[in-house]
This record gives sequence, C-alpha cells and structure tokens, in this order.
Amino acid sequence: MSAVTRRGLLKAGAVASAAVAIPAGAMALKGAALVVHDSRLPESRLFALGAGGSLLDLALEHGQRFSVIRSGLPKGSRIEGLTRWSDFVALRRELYRQGFRVTAESRSGPLIRWSMAAR
Repeated sequence: MSAVTRRGLLKAGAVASAAVAIPAGAMALKGAALVVHDSRLPESRLFALGAGGSLLDLALEHGQRFSVIRSGLPKGSRIEGLTRWSDFVALRRELYRQGFRVTAESRSGPLIRWSMAAR
C-alpha cells in the first residue's frame, strides 16, 4: 500500500479540476461567434478543439493583421480566445473600435484566456 503524499494529492487535484474545467469551458465556447487561437501553441490548439463557432487561427492570420476581424463581425457577437498577451492587446484594440468590450480575462501560464462581446 502506497503512502499518501502531498505531491500525489496535488496531482490528483489537478487531474480532477481539469476533468471538470474542460467540459465547462467547452460549454462556454458553444455560443461564441468566433474563437481565436494560435495553433503554434499546444494549449491554444486544445482550446480550439472544443469550439463551436468559427475559428480564427493567429498562426495563419497573423501576416494579414487580423483581416477577418477588420472585415466586421455581426452585431451581438461574442468572441472567445486563448492567446499570448501581445496578440490579445492587438485584437482588443481593433475590437474596441468595433464596439466590443472585454467581459472576462484570466491568465493561464504564459497565455491569456479572454472573452469579448459586442455592445
């Protein structure tokens, strides 16, 4: 019989919280009109797998400087993303110009998980 260690408890807690968070996060994505991710980053790529809306891959779009977003999004749209901070800042600036506002923002390691909605 193995002894219970602090490390073992932390690992079990991490696995349990991930099992709960992934379905909850996927449900939050279902109503999004646009899901922004960067396929060069494994965490961001995994985030996009549960998406229900259109996908915007920054790895492909970056050279065009967000042309999909600049072309205009439908009124009442919601955008979800998991990107680097620098990408979020650039996207946020363009989306503010179109009337979107940040509704949620949290850091996940080197990435930021964010949501924006049209006013």
